[in-house]
Amino acid sequence: MKRAGFTMIELIFVIVILGILAAVAVPKLAATRTDAALASSKSDIGTISQAIPAYYQGQKDMRMLSGTSLDTSKWAPSDPTGDTNQSFTLKIDSVDCVIAAIYDENATSSSLASGSATDGADDYDVSSGKWNPKKADGSPVLIISKHPDWDKGEVCKTLWTQAPDGLGVVEANITMGGKKVQW
Repeated sequence: MKRAGFTMIELIFVIVILGILAAVAVPKLAATRTDAALASSKSDIGTISQAIPAYYQGQKDMRMLSGTSLDTSKWAPSDPTGDTNQSFTLKIDSVDCVIAAIYDENATSSSLASGSATDGADDYDVSSGKWNPKKADGSPVLIISKHPDWDKGEVCKTLWTQAPDGLGVVEANITMGGKKVQW
């Protein structure tokens, strides 16, 4: 007579094997998610640093959402009202990590990070995105900077840390008006 089912011991072995496989697979899955967030963030930063200056050179329009298609679920306006369209903050795993902003060449990384670089709000016309050299005291500059809270998240630390432990994203001060910028 043939046996029609599994014994209890066979079922226990199958459950143990599935548990071991799950214990190995779950951490790998979490690491893959982190790697994807890092790769996506580094790609976004690279796209912004190339697309915004190129768009400005071609269109003379410096609105960040016009020059690139930022994922607004990750990149939120740094300005609480959100109407200047010149400064965005990247949030990774609920930690503010990167600031991408357009100001004049006299803005500094520390003034941007501290929120005191508010003089850039009238550097250009918000509705048209046009640079206003009469109000600004320098050329338009795209600033990629660490957010003050960047070191509160492991993924952010990995993004800013140099290789081999991290991706090595660096702060940048990219001129859009054809003048060299020191920082």
